[in-house]
Amino acid sequence: MSGGVTSGGAAPPRDPSADEATAERLVESLLAFIRVLRHLGLGVTPAETVDALTALTLVDLSDRGAVRAALHATLVKTEGQSALFDGAFEAFFAPPEVREARLASWRRARAAEAESLSEASGELKFQGEPLDLSPEQLRTYTRLSEEDQRRLREFLAESSAGFNVDRKFQPIIQSIVRGHLDRLRQAQAGPPAVPSPPPTGDEDLDAVLEVALEAASGVEGDPLLYLDMKDIAAADLPRATRLIRRLAQRLATRLARRYRRSHRRRRPDMRRTVRSNIRHGGVLFDLRFRDRRVLRPRLLVIADVSGSMARYTAFTLELIFGLASVVRGVEAFVFAEELERVTDRVTQALKAGAGGEPAAERVIRESRVWGRGTELGAALEQFFAGHAGLLTHDTVVVIVSDTKTLGAERAARLLEKMRARTRRVLWLNTLPREEWPQHRTATLFAGLVDMHECYTLAHLERVIRAGLGRPVRRR
Repeated sequence: MSGGVTSGGAAPPRDPSADEATAERLVESLLAFIRVLRHLGLGVTPAETVDALTALTLVDLSDRGAVRAALHATLVKTEGQSALFDGAFEAFFAPPEVREARLASWRRARAAEAESLSEASGELKFQGEPLDLSPEQLRTYTRLSEEDQRRLREFLAESSAGFNVDRKFQPIIQSIVRGHLDRLRQAQAGPPAVPSPPPTGDEDLDAVLEVALEAASGVEGDPLLYLDMKDIAAADLPRATRLIRRLAQRLATRLARRYRRSHRRRRPDMRRTVRSNIRHGGVLFDLRFRDRRVLRPRLLVIADVSGSMARYTAFTLELIFGLASVVRGVEAFVFAEELERVTDRVTQALKAGAGGEPAAERVIRESRVWGRGTELGAALEQFFAGHAGLLTHDTVVVIVSDTKTLGAERAARLLEKMRARTRRVLWLNTLPREEWPQHRTATLFAGLVDMHECYTLAHLERVIRAGLGRPVRRR
């Protein structure tokens, strides 16, 4: 008889192994979906994962709307995360035939791109040795016209065959080609690309991420968010400034706002209340509360204004202004070959209401270090000599720099010392992540602090969205 009921009306015995297999598949699918969300920048904790699994056991898994609602209620924290969640949900829970076709298409696209980049690398050589170019620089070359490609190859051929030219000239030629391709990339037409999260290592999930990002960018997508800060046109600077201030204020709020559990009935803790009452089917029997901590983390910003960061200086200063406008007592420093404290100037600019470009220009004009070479180690030594008292277990240090510096080993030792004395050291790196392996300083510092790719406003938004609560302690 259909419906799993015997002719005598008694239910057939349940198969424990089948139930276990179903539960195992449910857990595996949920963990894979949460992995996608984390790569998109949604910070999902282990407790929230357990909540989501519990919620799924309370709904009909054949009801797509109920499953979406259960996962949204337990995994999405802010309104800004909804677009990413929706895109990820539609891409991940697509019919099997759709996912298979999408994966096949993704593999073909990756194979074609890999072949194209390999051909480009084979064409761009100096005395028979391929140049050390980033994937983005090779992609730029593949998008050039045949005439422009031919001219670049002729330049390399003539340089290789020059009089008294040997292999020691390769770094110079390589630097010229890199700069030329970077300038061409900036000049190429088309909307700015949405920055992709790092790959998961699972082709199916990487294909899901690509679709989810495309769906989310259509909802969130102000093109200015995805444009490299140094490439923003003068006409767009006022709008970019407003966006930076807004994102900086959100960053400051996430870093400085902390709550503690409380038995006093002052502020309802809705997330803990909902989690605690899932076992009651969502009826709020057990109310939980929270209270603000008496001690709030202090923010300390150290911004690179050296020559290599000159085109990002406005971004870094507006970030400082945005943080200082929300959190009282932000300490601000800029550095190049040496350190300079700018806290008082930032405070005066905010009190005078001179926000935006004039305030940033005034800080630059009065700075004695702006546009000079970079030596982070010397700057940190100055900091410890004169301002070490600012470092406490409640201090969050935010460093904005491209990591290019002299004295890397000395800087690394001092960063370890700083990390040991503070709550967290957060580094916003204006170098694209794919270029980090090309710079020894980037890989060195990334192993010591919480480093994030951050050369667009979308990157900054992703850092905020990912959650900045409890840092991961490195040994």
